[in-house]
Amino acid sequence: MSYRVLFFDELKGFYKSKIMIILWIGMPALSILIHYLIPSTEGFPVSSLVAVLVSNISGMLSSAMISTSIANEKNNHVYDLILMRPVKRYNILLSKFCAVYLCLIIATVISLALGLIIDILTIGVPSQYFLEETFKSLTISLSAMAISCSIGTFFGVSISSIAAAAILSVYVGNQVSAIATLPVLFIESLNSVLIALLVAIPLTFTFLIISLVMFSKKQF
Repeated sequence: MSYRVLFFDELKGFYKSKIMIILWIGMPALSILIHYLIPSTEGFPVSSLVAVLVSNISGMLSSAMISTSIANEKNNHVYDLILMRPVKRYNILLSKFCAVYLCLIIATVISLALGLIIDILTIGVPSQYFLEETFKSLTISLSAMAISCSIGTFFGVSISSIAAAAILSVYVGNQVSAIATLPVLFIESLNSVLIALLVAIPLTFTFLIISLVMFSKKQF
C-alpha cells in the first residue's frame, strides 16, 4: 500500500470528522464574529487577529485529534490489519500527519481569506504594513501548527490512554509551539518569520523522527 493511498484515505477520514467540520466552518465564522462582536477591532484588520486565533485553536484541536486517532487505532488493533499488507510503517504516520496538516492549512486559508474580505468591505484594502504583519502571523501560525501536530503524533504513538494522549498533546503542544514566538517578544529586532521557521522545522522533524522510530519498534 503506497503513501499516496494512505494519505488520501486519511484525508478522507479527517475532513469528514467533527473536529475538521468545526475548523472549516467555525474558523471562518469566527472571522465574522470578531468584526461584529468586538468593537475594538474597528480600523484594525480582522485578518491579523484571525491568523493568531486560528493558530491557537487549530493547534490545540489538531494535536488532540491526531494523538487520539493514533491511540484509538492502536487500542482497536487497526494496525494489526494494516500491517498485514505490504505497507511501510513510516508511511502510516506520515500520511496521518500530512493529512491533518493539510486540513489545517485549508481551514487557515479560508479563515484568513474571509478576514481579508471583511477588511476590504469595512475599512478598505489594508495597508502594506498590515498585509505584511498578517503574512507574518500566518507563517508563525502554520509553524506552530506543525509543531503541535508532530507532538500529537508523538504522544499518540507513545501513550495508549486516549484521554492522556489528548491532554498531554494539547498542553505540551501549546507550551512547545510557543517557542516559535517567544524570542521575538523579547528581542524585537529579530525576524519573526525566520525565527518561527528555524524553530518549527527542526522541532517538527525531531518529534516526527522519534515517533517514526518508536512506531517502527512497536509490536502489533
